[in-house]
Amino acid sequence: MRHYPPRLPWADHRLSYRELWQQVNALSSLLASWGIRQGDRVLITLPMTPMAAIAMLACARLGAVHVVVYSASTSEALAQRIHACQPVLLIHSSEKRSRESLPSIPAATATLREADIASAEFSRELAQHHGRVVPCVWVESSQPSHLLFTSGTTGAPKGIVRDTGGYAVALLASLNHLFQVQDDEIFFTTADVGWVTGHSYGVYAPLLAGITTVMCEASPANAPGESWWQMVAELGITRMLTIAGAIRMARQQGTPRASLSALRSLYLAGEPLDSTTHDWVSTEMCVPCENHYWQTESGWPLLTGAGSGLKPVFSRSVAIVDPANGALCLAGEAGMLVVNGTLGPGGMSTLWQDDTQHDQRYWLQRDGHWSYATHDCAMWVGDTIVIQGRMDDVINIGGKRLATAEVENALAGLDGIVEVVATRIPHHLLGEMVALFVVTDGLNAQQEAALKQQIRERLVSRCGRYALPRKIHFRRSLPKTFSGKFLRRVLSA
Repeated sequence: MRHYPPRLPWADHRLSYRELWQQVNALSSLLASWGIRQGDRVLITLPMTPMAAIAMLACARLGAVHVVVYSASTSEALAQRIHACQPVLLIHSSEKRSRESLPSIPAATATLREADIASAEFSRELAQHHGRVVPCVWVESSQPSHLLFTSGTTGAPKGIVRDTGGYAVALLASLNHLFQVQDDEIFFTTADVGWVTGHSYGVYAPLLAGITTVMCEASPANAPGESWWQMVAELGITRMLTIAGAIRMARQQGTPRASLSALRSLYLAGEPLDSTTHDWVSTEMCVPCENHYWQTESGWPLLTGAGSGLKPVFSRSVAIVDPANGALCLAGEAGMLVVNGTLGPGGMSTLWQDDTQHDQRYWLQRDGHWSYATHDCAMWVGDTIVIQGRMDDVINIGGKRLATAEVENALAGLDGIVEVVATRIPHHLLGEMVALFVVTDGLNAQQEAALKQQIRERLVSRCGRYALPRKIHFRRSLPKTFSGKFLRRVLSA
Protein backbone atom coordinates (compact mmCIF):
# COMPACT_ATOMS: atom_id res chain seq x y z
CA MET A 1 0.00 0.00 0.00
CA ARG A 2 1.25 3.46 -0.90
CA HIS A 3 -0.23 6.71 0.37
CA TYR A 4 0.26 10.21 -0.98
CA PRO A 5 -0.20 13.06 1.52
CA PRO A 6 -1.66 16.22 -0.06
CA ARG A 7 1.45 18.28 -0.63
CA LEU A 8 4.11 18.98 -3.24
CA PRO A 9 6.75 17.90 -3.93
CA TRP A 10 5.37 14.39 -3.70
CA ALA A 11 6.07 12.39 -0.59
CA ASP A 12 4.60 8.96 -0.04
CA HIS A 13 4.17 6.63 2.88
CA ARG A 14 4.60 2.94 2.11
CA LEU A 15 3.27 -0.07 3.97
CA SER A 16 4.28 -3.65 3.24
CA TYR A 17 1.73 -6.41 3.62
CA ARG A 18 3.39 -7.46 6.90
CA GLU A 19 3.31 -3.91 8.25
CA LEU A 20 -0.34 -3.59 7.22
CA TRP A 21 -1.13 -6.90 8.95
CA GLN A 22 0.59 -5.70 12.13
CA GLN A 23 -1.32 -2.43 12.19
CA VAL A 24 -4.64 -4.15 11.48
CA ASN A 25 -4.00 -6.55 14.36
CA ALA A 26 -3.13 -3.69 16.72
CA LEU A 27 -6.33 -1.81 15.90
CA SER A 28 -8.36 -5.03 16.05
CA SER A 29 -7.00 -5.63 19.54
CA LEU A 30 -7.91 -2.09 20.62
CA LEU A 31 -11.43 -2.37 19.17
CA ALA A 32 -11.91 -5.72 20.89
CA SER A 33 -10.85 -4.16 24.19
CA TRP A 34 -13.60 -1.58 23.67
CA GLY A 35 -16.12 -4.39 23.31
CA ILE A 36 -16.53 -4.41 19.52
CA ARG A 37 -17.94 -7.80 18.55
CA GLN A 38 -19.24 -9.67 15.52
CA GLY A 39 -22.18 -7.91 13.91
CA ASP A 40 -21.58 -4.54 15.60
CA ARG A 41 -21.68 -1.56 13.25
CA VAL A 42 -18.63 0.71 13.24
CA LEU A 43 -19.02 4.02 11.40
CA ILE A 44 -15.77 5.26 9.83
CA THR A 45 -15.36 8.79 8.47
CA LEU A 46 -11.66 9.27 7.76
CA PRO A 47 -9.61 10.94 5.01
CA MET A 48 -7.79 8.82 2.43
CA THR A 49 -4.98 7.69 4.70
CA PRO A 50 -3.80 4.17 5.57
CA MET A 51 -5.85 4.33 8.77
CA ALA A 52 -9.07 4.33 6.72
CA ALA A 53 -8.15 0.99 5.17
CA ILE A 54 -6.76 -0.32 8.46
CA ALA A 55 -10.04 0.48 10.22
CA MET A 56 -12.03 -1.31 7.53
CA LEU A 57 -9.81 -4.38 7.71
CA ALA A 58 -9.84 -4.40 11.52
CA CYS A 59 -13.63 -4.52 11.46
CA ALA A 60 -13.51 -7.38 8.96
CA ARG A 61 -11.07 -9.25 11.20
CA LEU A 62 -13.49 -9.01 14.12
CA GLY A 63 -16.59 -9.78 12.06
CA ALA A 64 -17.91 -6.28 12.74
CA VAL A 65 -19.80 -4.43 10.01
CA HIS A 66 -18.02 -1.28 8.83
CA VAL A 67 -20.02 1.69 7.57
CA VAL A 68 -17.69 4.10 5.78
CA VAL A 69 -18.93 7.63 5.17
CA TYR A 70 -17.11 10.14 2.94
CA SER A 71 -15.01 12.25 5.30
CA ALA A 72 -16.24 15.56 3.84
CA SER A 73 -19.92 14.67 4.27
CA THR A 74 -22.02 17.23 6.11
CA SER A 75 -22.95 16.74 9.74
CA GLU A 76 -26.56 16.25 8.61
CA ALA A 77 -25.57 13.41 6.25
CA LEU A 78 -23.50 11.83 9.01
CA ALA A 79 -26.38 12.12 11.47
CA GLN A 80 -28.71 10.43 8.94
CA ARG A 81 -26.41 7.45 8.70
CA ILE A 82 -25.87 7.22 12.45
CA HIS A 83 -29.63 7.17 12.96
CA ALA A 84 -30.08 4.56 10.23
CA CYS A 85 -27.48 1.99 11.24
CA GLN A 86 -27.10 2.59 15.03
CA PRO A 87 -23.30 2.11 15.24
CA VAL A 88 -21.56 1.37 18.53
CA LEU A 89 -18.40 3.24 17.50
CA LEU A 90 -17.62 6.33 15.41
CA ILE A 91 -14.03 6.61 14.14
CA HIS A 92 -13.10 10.08 12.88
CA SER A 93 -10.20 12.51 12.71
CA SER A 94 -10.29 16.00 14.20
CA GLU A 95 -7.65 17.00 11.65
CA LYS A 96 -10.32 16.54 8.98
CA ARG A 97 -13.55 17.16 10.87
CA SER A 98 -13.75 19.54 13.84
CA ARG A 99 -15.75 18.55 16.90
CA GLU A 100 -18.29 21.21 15.97
CA SER A 101 -18.87 19.55 12.58
CA LEU A 102 -19.85 16.25 14.17
CA PRO A 103 -23.58 15.79 14.62
CA SER A 104 -25.14 15.81 18.04
CA ILE A 105 -25.70 12.21 19.08
CA PRO A 106 -29.41 11.31 19.35
CA ALA A 107 -30.61 9.99 22.70
CA ALA A 108 -31.24 6.59 21.09
CA THR A 109 -27.51 6.29 20.41
CA ALA A 110 -26.24 7.93 23.59
CA THR A 111 -23.93 4.95 24.14
CA LEU A 112 -22.12 5.60 20.84
CA ARG A 113 -18.39 5.75 21.49
CA GLU A 114 -16.21 8.21 19.57
CA ALA A 115 -12.57 7.63 18.62
CA ASP A 116 -10.50 10.52 17.26
CA ILE A 117 -7.44 9.04 15.55
CA ALA A 118 -5.71 12.44 15.65
CA SER A 119 -5.89 12.63 19.44
CA ALA A 120 -2.96 11.82 21.72
CA GLU A 121 -5.24 9.58 23.79
CA PHE A 122 -6.01 7.36 20.79
CA SER A 123 -2.31 7.12 19.89
CA ARG A 124 -1.42 6.10 23.44
CA GLU A 125 -4.12 3.44 23.59
CA LEU A 126 -3.23 2.04 20.17
CA ALA A 127 0.48 1.86 21.10
CA GLN A 128 -0.39 -0.47 23.98
CA HIS A 129 -1.74 -3.01 21.48
CA HIS A 130 1.18 -3.09 19.02
CA GLY A 131 2.57 -6.58 18.62
CA ARG A 132 -0.68 -8.32 19.55
CA VAL A 133 -2.27 -10.82 17.17
CA VAL A 134 -6.04 -11.15 17.01
CA PRO A 135 -7.37 -14.32 15.36
CA CYS A 136 -9.85 -13.77 12.53
CA VAL A 137 -13.48 -14.27 13.42
CA TRP A 138 -14.84 -16.76 10.91
CA VAL A 139 -18.30 -15.93 9.60
CA GLU A 140 -20.77 -17.39 7.13
CA SER A 141 -20.19 -16.32 3.52
CA SER A 142 -23.59 -14.58 3.58
CA GLN A 143 -22.74 -12.58 6.71
CA PRO A 144 -22.78 -8.79 6.08
CA SER A 145 -19.28 -7.37 5.69
CA HIS A 146 -20.30 -3.74 5.40
CA LEU A 147 -23.05 -1.22 4.78
CA LEU A 148 -22.55 1.44 2.15
CA PHE A 149 -25.09 4.22 1.91
CA THR A 150 -26.02 5.58 -1.49
CA SER A 151 -25.57 9.29 -2.03
CA GLY A 152 -29.30 9.98 -1.81
CA THR A 153 -29.65 11.39 -5.33
CA THR A 154 -32.99 9.62 -5.73
CA GLY A 155 -34.46 10.06 -2.24
CA ALA A 156 -33.25 9.24 1.25
CA PRO A 157 -29.88 7.42 1.41
CA LYS A 158 -30.30 3.66 1.28
CA GLY A 159 -28.05 1.31 3.27
CA ILE A 160 -26.71 -1.27 0.80
CA VAL A 161 -25.86 -4.52 2.59
CA ARG A 162 -22.90 -6.44 1.15
CA ASP A 163 -22.03 -10.03 2.05
CA THR A 164 -18.58 -11.39 2.86
CA GLY A 165 -17.83 -14.44 0.71
CA GLY A 166 -19.51 -13.54 -2.57
CA TYR A 167 -17.97 -10.06 -2.54
CA ALA A 168 -14.44 -11.44 -2.15
CA VAL A 169 -14.99 -14.02 -4.89
CA ALA A 170 -16.39 -11.41 -7.30
CA LEU A 171 -13.57 -8.90 -6.76
CA LEU A 172 -10.77 -11.41 -7.15
CA ALA A 173 -12.42 -12.96 -10.21
CA SER A 174 -12.81 -9.51 -11.78
CA LEU A 175 -9.14 -8.66 -11.30
CA ASN A 176 -8.08 -11.93 -12.87
CA HIS A 177 -10.55 -12.17 -15.76
CA LEU A 178 -11.76 -8.61 -16.41
CA PHE A 179 -8.82 -6.38 -15.47
CA GLN A 180 -6.34 -9.21 -16.19
CA VAL A 181 -3.86 -7.95 -13.62
CA GLN A 182 -0.37 -9.34 -13.28
CA ASP A 183 1.75 -9.80 -10.16
CA ASP A 184 3.62 -6.51 -10.59
CA GLU A 185 0.59 -4.20 -10.78
CA ILE A 186 0.29 -0.86 -8.99
CA PHE A 187 -3.42 0.01 -8.90
CA PHE A 188 -4.69 3.57 -8.32
CA THR A 189 -8.40 4.10 -7.69
CA THR A 190 -9.04 7.83 -7.39
CA ALA A 191 -12.32 7.51 -5.45
CA ASP A 192 -12.57 8.09 -1.72
CA VAL A 193 -13.15 4.97 0.38
CA GLY A 194 -16.54 6.42 1.22
CA TRP A 195 -17.72 5.39 -2.27
CA VAL A 196 -18.12 1.91 -3.71
CA THR A 197 -15.16 2.14 -6.11
CA GLY A 198 -12.92 3.06 -3.17
CA HIS A 199 -14.19 0.04 -1.26
CA SER A 200 -13.92 -2.44 -4.10
CA TYR A 201 -10.82 -1.40 -6.05
CA GLY A 202 -9.08 0.96 -3.63
CA VAL A 203 -8.93 -1.50 -0.73
CA TYR A 204 -10.34 -5.01 -1.06
CA ALA A 205 -9.64 -6.18 -4.63
CA PRO A 206 -5.95 -5.15 -4.83
CA LEU A 207 -5.21 -6.61 -1.38
CA LEU A 208 -7.01 -9.86 -2.20
CA ALA A 209 -4.88 -10.12 -5.36
CA GLY A 210 -1.64 -9.32 -3.51
CA ILE A 211 -0.79 -6.24 -5.58
CA THR A 212 0.03 -2.65 -4.59
CA THR A 213 -2.77 -0.13 -4.12
CA VAL A 214 -2.34 3.66 -4.01
CA MET A 215 -4.42 5.88 -1.75
CA CYS A 216 -4.39 9.64 -2.32
CA GLU A 217 -5.80 12.27 0.01
CA ALA A 218 -8.21 14.78 -1.50
CA SER A 219 -6.49 18.11 -2.05
CA PRO A 220 -6.27 20.80 -4.74
CA ALA A 221 -2.69 19.63 -5.26
CA ASN A 222 -4.03 16.17 -6.08
CA ALA A 223 -6.81 17.26 -8.42
CA PRO A 224 -7.30 15.55 -11.81
CA GLY A 225 -4.65 16.46 -14.36
CA GLU A 226 -0.92 16.88 -14.29
CA SER A 227 -0.56 16.03 -10.59
CA TRP A 228 -2.10 12.62 -11.31
CA TRP A 229 0.17 12.09 -14.30
CA GLN A 230 3.18 12.90 -12.09
CA MET A 231 2.02 10.22 -9.65
CA VAL A 232 1.72 7.73 -12.50
CA ALA A 233 5.27 8.50 -13.63
CA GLU A 234 6.88 8.56 -10.17
CA LEU A 235 5.13 5.51 -8.73
CA GLY A 236 4.95 3.49 -11.93
CA ILE A 237 1.16 3.15 -11.66
CA THR A 238 0.00 0.47 -14.11
CA ARG A 239 -3.81 0.59 -13.74
CA MET A 240 -6.01 3.57 -12.92
CA LEU A 241 -9.73 3.72 -12.19
CA THR A 242 -11.55 7.07 -12.20
CA ILE A 243 -14.60 8.79 -13.75
CA ALA A 244 -15.08 10.47 -17.11
CA GLY A 245 -15.70 13.82 -15.40
CA ALA A 246 -12.24 13.74 -13.87
CA ILE A 247 -10.67 13.16 -17.29
CA ARG A 248 -12.69 16.04 -18.72
CA MET A 249 -11.14 18.23 -16.01
CA ALA A 250 -7.68 16.87 -16.82
CA ARG A 251 -8.26 17.49 -20.53
CA GLN A 252 -8.50 21.24 -19.88
CA GLN A 253 -4.82 21.19 -18.84
CA GLY A 254 -3.76 19.84 -22.22
CA THR A 255 -1.67 16.85 -23.24
CA PRO A 256 0.02 15.20 -20.22
CA ARG A 257 3.61 16.34 -19.78
CA ALA A 258 4.63 13.49 -17.50
CA SER A 259 5.41 10.07 -18.96
CA LEU A 260 2.50 7.63 -18.87
CA SER A 261 4.54 4.72 -20.23
CA ALA A 262 3.86 2.61 -17.12
CA LEU A 263 0.08 2.96 -17.43
CA ARG A 264 -1.34 -0.18 -19.05
CA SER A 265 -5.04 0.72 -18.84
CA LEU A 266 -7.35 3.50 -17.72
CA TYR A 267 -10.79 2.45 -16.50
CA LEU A 268 -13.70 4.91 -16.44
CA ALA A 269 -16.87 4.32 -14.44
CA GLY A 270 -19.54 6.19 -12.50
CA GLU A 271 -21.23 8.10 -15.34
CA PRO A 272 -21.86 7.80 -19.10
CA LEU A 273 -18.70 8.09 -21.22
CA ASP A 274 -18.76 10.58 -24.09
CA SER A 275 -16.80 9.93 -27.29
CA THR A 276 -14.73 13.13 -26.97
CA THR A 277 -13.31 12.04 -23.61
CA HIS A 278 -12.66 8.50 -24.85
CA ASP A 279 -10.89 9.77 -27.97
CA TRP A 280 -8.75 12.18 -25.94
CA VAL A 281 -7.51 9.34 -23.72
CA SER A 282 -6.59 7.31 -26.78
CA THR A 283 -4.93 10.08 -28.78
CA GLU A 284 -3.45 12.43 -26.16
CA MET A 285 -2.75 10.05 -23.28
CA CYS A 286 -2.03 7.15 -25.65
CA VAL A 287 -3.44 4.72 -23.08
CA PRO A 288 -5.99 1.92 -23.63
CA CYS A 289 -9.33 3.06 -22.18
CA GLU A 290 -12.08 0.77 -20.90
CA ASN A 291 -15.58 1.91 -20.00
CA HIS A 292 -17.21 0.19 -17.03
CA TYR A 293 -20.82 0.43 -15.88
CA TRP A 294 -21.75 -0.53 -12.36
CA GLN A 295 -23.56 0.68 -9.26
CA THR A 296 -23.14 0.86 -5.51
CA GLU A 297 -25.67 -1.96 -5.45
CA SER A 298 -23.67 -4.23 -7.80
CA GLY A 299 -20.29 -3.76 -6.09
CA TRP A 300 -18.31 -4.30 -9.32
CA PRO A 301 -18.85 -3.90 -13.10
CA LEU A 302 -22.04 -5.14 -14.75
CA LEU A 303 -21.14 -4.01 -18.29
CA THR A 304 -17.86 -3.17 -20.00
CA GLY A 305 -16.71 -1.91 -23.37
CA ALA A 306 -14.05 0.02 -25.26
CA GLY A 307 -16.29 3.07 -25.79
CA SER A 308 -19.89 4.03 -25.06
CA GLY A 309 -21.16 0.69 -26.39
CA LEU A 310 -21.16 -1.88 -23.58
CA LYS A 311 -21.76 -5.60 -23.16
CA PRO A 312 -22.50 -7.70 -20.05
CA VAL A 313 -19.60 -8.92 -17.92
CA PHE A 314 -19.20 -12.71 -17.91
CA SER A 315 -22.48 -14.60 -18.33
CA ARG A 316 -24.95 -11.96 -17.20
CA SER A 317 -28.17 -11.57 -19.17
CA VAL A 318 -29.59 -8.05 -19.54
CA ALA A 319 -32.53 -6.33 -21.22
CA ILE A 320 -33.94 -2.84 -21.74
CA VAL A 321 -37.60 -2.43 -20.85
CA ASP A 322 -40.29 0.22 -20.80
CA PRO A 323 -40.47 1.24 -17.11
CA ALA A 324 -44.23 1.76 -17.38
CA ASN A 325 -45.24 -1.74 -18.53
CA GLY A 326 -42.09 -3.89 -18.64
CA ALA A 327 -42.27 -4.41 -22.42
CA LEU A 328 -38.96 -4.96 -24.19
CA CYS A 329 -37.58 -1.90 -25.96
CA LEU A 330 -36.49 -2.10 -29.58
CA ALA A 331 -33.15 -0.83 -30.90
CA GLY A 332 -32.94 2.93 -30.55
CA GLU A 333 -35.70 3.10 -27.93
CA ALA A 334 -34.71 4.42 -24.51
CA GLY A 335 -35.80 2.40 -21.51
CA MET A 336 -34.61 1.02 -18.19
CA LEU A 337 -31.72 -1.42 -18.03
CA VAL A 338 -32.51 -4.61 -16.12
CA VAL A 339 -30.38 -7.60 -15.20
CA ASN A 340 -32.17 -10.90 -15.65
CA GLY A 341 -32.19 -13.45 -12.86
CA THR A 342 -29.53 -12.30 -10.41
CA LEU A 343 -26.89 -9.65 -9.81
CA GLY A 344 -24.37 -12.43 -9.22
CA PRO A 345 -21.78 -12.63 -6.43
CA GLY A 346 -20.81 -9.34 -4.84
CA GLY A 347 -24.20 -7.74 -5.43
CA MET A 348 -26.27 -6.24 -2.64
CA SER A 349 -27.94 -8.69 -0.26
CA THR A 350 -30.72 -6.33 0.79
CA LEU A 351 -31.28 -2.84 2.18
CA TRP A 352 -30.40 -2.36 5.82
CA GLN A 353 -33.47 -3.25 7.89
CA ASP A 354 -35.73 -2.76 4.87
CA ASP A 355 -36.26 -5.98 2.96
CA THR A 356 -39.59 -4.69 1.68
CA GLN A 357 -38.14 -1.66 -0.11
CA HIS A 358 -35.33 -3.84 -1.47
CA ASP A 359 -37.82 -6.28 -2.98
CA GLN A 360 -40.22 -3.66 -4.30
CA ARG A 361 -37.74 -1.11 -5.62
CA TYR A 362 -35.13 -3.35 -7.19
CA TRP A 363 -36.97 -6.43 -8.44
CA LEU A 364 -39.46 -6.74 -11.30
CA GLN A 365 -41.36 -9.82 -12.45
CA ARG A 366 -41.71 -10.24 -16.22
CA ASP A 367 -43.10 -13.33 -17.93
CA GLY A 368 -42.70 -15.35 -14.75
CA HIS A 369 -39.05 -14.39 -14.26
CA TRP A 370 -37.38 -11.89 -11.94
CA SER A 371 -35.15 -9.03 -13.09
CA TYR A 372 -33.04 -6.54 -11.18
CA ALA A 373 -34.05 -2.92 -11.94
CA THR A 374 -31.05 -0.61 -12.29
CA HIS A 375 -33.21 2.55 -12.58
CA ASP A 376 -30.75 3.69 -15.26
CA CYS A 377 -31.76 4.75 -18.76
CA ALA A 378 -30.18 2.87 -21.69
CA MET A 379 -30.77 1.84 -25.30
CA TRP A 380 -29.59 -0.80 -27.71
CA VAL A 381 -27.23 0.37 -30.45
CA GLY A 382 -26.58 -2.68 -32.56
CA ASP A 383 -25.59 -5.44 -30.16
CA THR A 384 -24.25 -3.05 -27.53
CA ILE A 385 -25.88 -1.03 -24.77
CA VAL A 386 -25.38 2.74 -24.38
CA ILE A 387 -26.04 4.11 -20.89
CA GLN A 388 -27.78 7.48 -20.82
CA GLY A 389 -27.89 8.24 -17.12
CA ARG A 390 -30.42 7.84 -14.33
CA MET A 391 -34.08 7.45 -15.22
CA ASP A 392 -34.53 10.54 -13.04
CA ASP A 393 -32.26 12.40 -15.51
CA VAL A 394 -34.61 11.70 -18.41
CA ILE A 395 -36.51 14.79 -19.58
CA ASN A 396 -40.14 14.22 -20.61
CA ILE A 397 -40.86 16.69 -23.41
CA GLY A 398 -44.48 16.40 -24.50
CA GLY A 399 -44.39 12.64 -23.98
CA LYS A 400 -40.99 12.19 -25.67
CA ARG A 401 -38.21 11.00 -23.37
CA LEU A 402 -34.78 12.51 -23.80
CA ALA A 403 -31.82 11.54 -21.61
CA THR A 404 -29.58 14.36 -20.41
CA ALA A 405 -26.56 12.28 -21.44
CA GLU A 406 -27.89 12.13 -25.02
CA VAL A 407 -28.01 15.94 -25.14
CA GLU A 408 -24.56 16.33 -23.62
CA ASN A 409 -23.02 13.75 -25.95
CA ALA A 410 -24.54 15.51 -28.96
CA LEU A 411 -22.77 18.72 -27.99
CA ALA A 412 -19.45 17.17 -26.96
CA GLY A 413 -16.61 18.35 -29.18
CA LEU A 414 -18.44 21.43 -30.47
CA ASP A 415 -15.90 24.24 -30.87
CA GLY A 416 -16.06 26.74 -28.03
CA ILE A 417 -17.63 24.36 -25.48
CA VAL A 418 -15.41 23.25 -22.61
CA GLU A 419 -18.14 21.58 -20.54
CA VAL A 420 -21.91 21.23 -20.82
CA VAL A 421 -24.63 19.93 -18.49
CA ALA A 422 -28.25 19.39 -19.51
CA THR A 423 -31.05 19.65 -16.96
CA ARG A 424 -34.85 19.88 -17.07
CA ILE A 425 -36.93 23.04 -16.77
CA PRO A 426 -40.73 23.20 -16.34
CA HIS A 427 -42.89 24.18 -19.33
CA HIS A 428 -46.61 25.02 -19.17
CA LEU A 429 -47.48 23.09 -22.36
CA LEU A 430 -44.84 20.39 -22.84
CA GLY A 431 -44.34 19.60 -19.17
CA GLU A 432 -40.54 19.86 -19.37
CA MET A 433 -37.89 21.24 -21.68
CA VAL A 434 -34.09 21.19 -21.86
CA ALA A 435 -31.98 23.77 -20.02
CA LEU A 436 -28.24 23.92 -20.70
CA PHE A 437 -25.34 25.12 -18.57
CA VAL A 438 -22.31 25.71 -20.78
CA VAL A 439 -18.71 26.54 -19.88
CA THR A 440 -16.90 28.29 -22.76
CA ASP A 441 -13.32 29.22 -23.48
CA GLY A 442 -13.63 32.98 -22.80
CA LEU A 443 -16.04 33.93 -25.60
CA ASN A 444 -17.40 37.45 -26.04
CA ALA A 445 -21.12 38.25 -26.35
CA GLN A 446 -21.14 38.00 -30.15
CA GLN A 447 -19.33 34.66 -30.10
CA GLU A 448 -21.73 33.32 -27.44
CA ALA A 449 -24.70 34.31 -29.61
CA ALA A 450 -23.18 32.42 -32.54
CA LEU A 451 -22.49 29.41 -30.31
CA LYS A 452 -26.11 29.38 -29.12
CA GLN A 453 -27.24 29.03 -32.73
CA GLN A 454 -24.73 26.22 -33.35
CA ILE A 455 -25.98 24.44 -30.22
CA ARG A 456 -29.58 24.63 -31.41
CA GLU A 457 -28.69 23.36 -34.89
CA ARG A 458 -26.62 20.51 -33.50
CA LEU A 459 -29.38 19.35 -31.14
CA VAL A 460 -32.06 19.48 -33.84
CA SER A 461 -29.89 17.48 -36.26
CA ARG A 462 -28.86 14.83 -33.74
CA CYS A 463 -31.77 14.61 -31.29
CA GLY A 464 -34.77 16.17 -33.01
CA ARG A 465 -36.66 19.48 -32.75
CA TYR A 466 -38.11 18.60 -29.35
CA ALA A 467 -34.57 18.79 -27.94
CA LEU A 468 -34.34 22.54 -28.56
CA PRO A 469 -33.28 24.10 -25.25
CA ARG A 470 -35.57 26.58 -23.54
CA LYS A 471 -32.61 28.17 -21.73
CA ILE A 472 -28.86 28.26 -22.41
CA HIS A 473 -26.78 29.59 -19.53
CA PHE A 474 -23.11 30.45 -20.04
CA ARG A 475 -20.94 29.98 -16.96
CA ARG A 476 -17.26 30.31 -16.08
CA SER A 477 -17.42 27.04 -14.13
CA LEU A 478 -19.91 24.44 -12.93
CA PRO A 479 -20.34 22.98 -9.42
CA LYS A 480 -18.67 19.58 -9.05
CA THR A 481 -17.56 17.04 -6.53
CA PHE A 482 -13.81 16.76 -5.92
CA SER A 483 -13.63 13.81 -8.30
CA GLY A 484 -15.26 15.78 -11.12
CA LYS A 485 -18.92 14.73 -11.07
CA PHE A 486 -21.37 17.53 -11.83
CA LEU A 487 -23.73 18.50 -9.01
CA ARG A 488 -26.88 18.29 -11.12
CA ARG A 489 -29.25 18.91 -8.24
CA VAL A 490 -27.56 22.24 -7.55
CA LEU A 491 -27.92 23.26 -11.19
CA SER A 492 -31.53 22.10 -11.40
CA ALA A 493 -32.36 24.16 -8.32
